[in-house]
Amino acid sequence: MSEDIGEARRISDHLKTSGFIATALIATKGSVDLLVERPVDLVVLDCDGRTVDGLALGRRILSQGQPALVLVSKRDDEVERVIALDMGADDFLVRPFSLRELAARVRAVQRRRRMMPESIGADVRHVRGWTIDLTRREISDPSGEVVRLTRGEFDLLAAIVQAGGRAVTREYLLEVVSKRADAVSDRTVVTLISRLRRKLDRGTGELDLIRTEPGVGYRITAD
Repeated sequence: MSEDIGEARRISDHLKTSGFIATALIATKGSVDLLVERPVDLVVLDCDGRTVDGLALGRRILSQGQPALVLVSKRDDEVERVIALDMGADDFLVRPFSLRELAARVRAVQRRRRMMPESIGADVRHVRGWTIDLTRREISDPSGEVVRLTRGEFDLLAAIVQAGGRAVTREYLLEVVSKRADAVSDRTVVTLISRLRRKLDRGTGELDLIRTEPGVGYRITAD
């Protein structure tokens, strides 16, 4: 999806030759609305448009269910990459890159998606009165109230919960939330953990629900 239909077709044509079913679309709000009528597994979004805010359009795409999202841009801007990955983008490529690399990145995203809980049925975990629904991507406090998390926050929480009480390294969590370990810094994980703890506290003193393991990473605390 790009404001430049020629570029959109170039990317789409290469993905087709790589074995994907692909369609070229102009990057507009109207095009994103089509995703409701014609759901897709993954969107490659060109952020270099002059009239459309690429990050805003990306958020709109992510709101349409759970399509995977790969952003491409000529701007090598760390802030933009961090914002994109934090809001839930699955990858971010900076030009110049080869179309072969793009296709490889798309395949990698799809492999990760197939490993997510949504593809293996319902998966609900209960931790100290909290209910964490990995399929519906929801977490409820002991009173039953749903706590709203960003996509990045939930991905990080899910990775810790699925470890079953074992410590999860910061390096692994960085890969989980960024899908590209060299694109962001270790502060991304620290920031997300801090935000999660604030949201999960809710005045209950549950700041230790996610416990820090010095020199290793984090783990969920059992009942």
